[in-house]
Amino acid sequence: MEKSKNTLLSCVVKSIVFILILTLLLLGLSYMMAPKDNTKESGIINPNATGFYSEPKNSIDVVVVGNSDAYSGFSPMELWNSFGYTSYVSAEGLQVPAGSLAMLKRILTCQAPKLVILETDGMFTKTDVSQNIINAFNSVLGEPFSVFRYHNRWKKLKWKDVLRKPYYTAHCVTKGQMLSNKVKEYSGKEYMIETDEKDKIPPFSVMTVDKIKELCEENGIELLLLEMPSESSWNYKRHNAVKEFAKERDLPFIDLNLDRDRFDFDWTTDSRDGGNHLNTRGARKVTRFIGEYLQKHYDLPDYREDPAYSVWHEDYKEYLKQIKI
Repeated sequence: MEKSKNTLLSCVVKSIVFILILTLLLLGLSYMMAPKDNTKESGIINPNATGFYSEPKNSIDVVVVGNSDAYSGFSPMELWNSFGYTSYVSAEGLQVPAGSLAMLKRILTCQAPKLVILETDGMFTKTDVSQNIINAFNSVLGEPFSVFRYHNRWKKLKWKDVLRKPYYTAHCVTKGQMLSNKVKEYSGKEYMIETDEKDKIPPFSVMTVDKIKELCEENGIELLLLEMPSESSWNYKRHNAVKEFAKERDLPFIDLNLDRDRFDFDWTTDSRDGGNHLNTRGARKVTRFIGEYLQKHYDLPDYREDPAYSVWHEDYKEYLKQIKI
């Protein structure tokens, strides 16, 4: 019996030692493989979404996370010019809530936002069990174990980049927004037909958004749920589902697919791809409306007269050049 106990103890100790060695190895490889800058040339994934690293520490008051609907439809430069609020769009194509959670954790390493806006379309993106496990791992351990995200960088890795400290230099004038002046109208039927039916939010999305809410509460951040206009991915059933979800958690929810006349939205001029994503014209309308809502419901500082934020005025001028206004 004593021999069996010693054997079991030995196995446990060896397992613990193995896990510790593996963890240290992964941490070391992650540090070496992770890009030390946030430029496209550095190899970082989605450089526009990670431009917050280069902004002065704790200078961003509003961050937007979500999928391509968010980076197409929200314009930090319009919010700045009209209201003086500093914001950044850290959205990614097909970003699910687990990706939003992981991104928010990265943001909190260098910024202290007062408000997080979560674009809700990604809550309905269906993923299989294996992908959910990967997403959960990345959202919990993704930053310290970034070797899983950047394992292919070894092909281009230079020795001078292996051990140097991160130094972020990229400057994104649009603060994460993807600009598009293309116009492709949606001319189909009205898609927001009122009903009492509700779509089902996948359980993993429910759990992850609750984690985002919890993280916001721990850091004194308010959370706002938002849905951008999107004919191809939204309907009244999804509206009802998120409305109920938000009510149960005492969270505000704005659905911009309803009463679009409130902000003079026009599907014939404000979409770049026939009803899926907004163009810059649509983004301007949407953002100004959101800004009015923020002005009424949140205590956000206006920095337009603050010399420390003068670069935002210069960025706005460059933004106007890019959208050709």
